[in-house]
Amino acid sequence: MATININNKRYEIPERLTIDQYHGVLQFDWNDPKYYPYIVSQLTGAPLDLLVKADEEAMVLAISMIVKSMNDRKEVEMLELDQIMFGQFIDADVYLALGLEKHFKELATLLAPKAKWADEAMWAVDRFAAFRTYTYRQYKVLFGLTDKDLDEEVEDTPEVKLDIARAWYKVIVGLAQDDLLKIDQVTDEPLIKALNFMALQKEKVMAENEQKLKQRRQYDLSRSRT
Repeated sequence: MATININNKRYEIPERLTIDQYHGVLQFDWNDPKYYPYIVSQLTGAPLDLLVKADEEAMVLAISMIVKSMNDRKEVEMLELDQIMFGQFIDADVYLALGLEKHFKELATLLAPKAKWADEAMWAVDRFAAFRTYTYRQYKVLFGLTDKDLDEEVEDTPEVKLDIARAWYKVIVGLAQDDLLKIDQVTDEPLIKALNFMALQKEKVMAENEQKLKQRRQYDLSRSRT
């Protein structure tokens, strides 16, 4: 067990973080060294006022040990992604969009309710993130996405994050036909069933629009000949 010594007192650096510990330190800006003492204090219980005065190299060493534990992954029993419900997928997608620093615990509870440790929860999060990308790629026409869109990182702004949440809510309300009492029925449907239905609806609308455009062109052409 690694420790830091302050005034002849040892404080242990955890080798493994709990979900609560991980969530707590996600609130800090890890790119700014001025927050290192706050992170170390929160995880070890060492006095913050003393850590602020500590040697910078010591803080960097402590942080590197913590980062290692945060980067570890351990397999855990999790939600069966091939059986995920529409509402579960949306919740997890929105949690990811809004940021782990805000919704890590909610996402962990949704994906791996039996997980106790952060490395287990993050294993489940990574699995879902890959599944999410795969799903968007499979239904890119439905979502109006291109391969380039999927390969590029979206600008991570609060507006973009909220837009994702609003867009999903509009989808749910639309499928529920603006009936509040039908919202739970929609979100309790299997993800693939819901997406296939939406894809078919979009295909019909696109076909109808194409037919209307074709008729409009024929009408314009006939008028030009008269």
